[in-house]
Amino acid sequence: MRAPVLVLGLLAVLGCQAVEVKRPRGVSLSNRVFYDEMKPFTCLDGSKVIPFDRVNDDYCDCTDGSDEPGTSACYNGRFHCTNPGYRPMYIPSSRVNDGICDCCDTTDEYNSGVHCQNTCREMGRKEREELEKKAEMAREGMLLKQQYIEDARKGREEKQARLQEMVEKRQSSQAEVDSLRSKKEEAEKPEKEAKEAHKNEWEERREAEKAALEKKQSLEAFTELDQDSDGTLSAEELLSRSELDSDGDGSLSDQEAQDLLAGLQSVDVSTFQESVWPKIKEKYKSKSETPSPPPIEEGADSHPEIQPEEDGDGDGEEGGDDDDDEEEHLDEEHRAPPSKSQGEESEMPPYDDATQQLIDAAQIVRNEFEEASKSLREIEDTIRNLEKEISLDFGSQGEFSYLYGQCYDLTTSEYTYRLCPFNRVTQKPKVGGSETNLGVWSAWAGPENDKFSAMKYDQGTGCWQGPNRSTLVKLYCGKETVVTSTSEPSRCEYLMEFYTPAVCQQPPEIPQQEEHDEL
Repeated sequence: MRAPVLVLGLLAVLGCQAVEVKRPRGVSLSNRVFYDEMKPFTCLDGSKVIPFDRVNDDYCDCTDGSDEPGTSACYNGRFHCTNPGYRPMYIPSSRVNDGICDCCDTTDEYNSGVHCQNTCREMGRKEREELEKKAEMAREGMLLKQQYIEDARKGREEKQARLQEMVEKRQSSQAEVDSLRSKKEEAEKPEKEAKEAHKNEWEERREAEKAALEKKQSLEAFTELDQDSDGTLSAEELLSRSELDSDGDGSLSDQEAQDLLAGLQSVDVSTFQESVWPKIKEKYKSKSETPSPPPIEEGADSHPEIQPEEDGDGDGEEGGDDDDDEEEHLDEEHRAPPSKSQGEESEMPPYDDATQQLIDAAQIVRNEFEEASKSLREIEDTIRNLEKEISLDFGSQGEFSYLYGQCYDLTTSEYTYRLCPFNRVTQKPKVGGSETNLGVWSAWAGPENDKFSAMKYDQGTGCWQGPNRSTLVKLYCGKETVVTSTSEPSRCEYLMEFYTPAVCQQPPEIPQQEEHDEL
């Protein structure tokens, strides 16, 4: 039974030119059944029935133009180009016999007097070569795709096993962190108590030293103010201390002095320290704090009223500015340095050995706790990343998983575009400027029957008074993974073309017959 089939196949390959099927000019083989010369012709839209001899009579009888497939009589007619050796096609009837060959087999110019060359065989050859190149690329892409699918299967199994391992490890790590937290809290309790005791002791000592200093200063002030050294301080003895003036007139009045003593005629040292000193200590100036005049250097003129002449140009050693600087320097040099007893201890003293041992012991546990906590955070990050990657849709067989974590650049005259599949699309000026987000991964965006032919990235950087930027990435079969073009068809909406073996399909067999009527 196979021999007749082989014969028929051979005839199909070689016989289109040898066997001619009779049909009106401009009619395709598929429509031949509607054009029976032995019957009246019924317009294909069913609007009219006419004698068959009125088909192709160069007069339009049917409203759909179907009675004039081989002439230009009907404005809406169609002429079928058989194009043996190439693809058949339809052209508008208005192009029939218009002096231009539209059919590669020249059949549309049968009565125009134009001599055209039949180019169908050459066009068919070039088309088959192009189809063969595409088929070869698809075959090579499919080999890579099959490898990606196998790698994805193994990778998914490894990631799932790794995820399970991390989940189990998280449990033990969490238990270790909880145990170390308890140890840390136990070690920090005595540490805290010891540090607080040390601090309290230091603060108490500071307060005691401060109080002693305050008492000493008040006693010194009382002794200095008690001019007659009778052990009491009277309002009259205060009158010479103009710095204690309260109304700002530059002198201390009797009433102001009385007010400082709270209306008493005189006060003893104890009352002074308790009641008077707190009122005057901020204003009071001890005579011992008044800076002494600078000593006269040997050889200097003993008559201060005789001044050396100033250097006229101001450059001499005795110029005014230098004198001022020298006076300032002398003033600083002879100013009494602040007494150490007047200051306060600025830093807390080192801890004693027992407290330091508690601190060191607590620090060791803290370090262990921090290290364990860091390890737990890393485990949790790994789990999140694995769960995210496993949950992504990498194609029906995981063929797109090899793109995850990769980025592909395209550089134009102005920008560098970067596509990071399943992550984001960015644009960066070649010269200066910051990176602009053109969208983050959203979903597959191909048609229902070809879902994985396009990717959608949205919620990018907002345009000025416009929407957020977004990018549609169209995927094509290719042996290499590469971004080939980027455009902005609409404001803030970008389009990328991306070639990858992951979208390649097994190519159909290319027809080998030299000539055929139609696809």
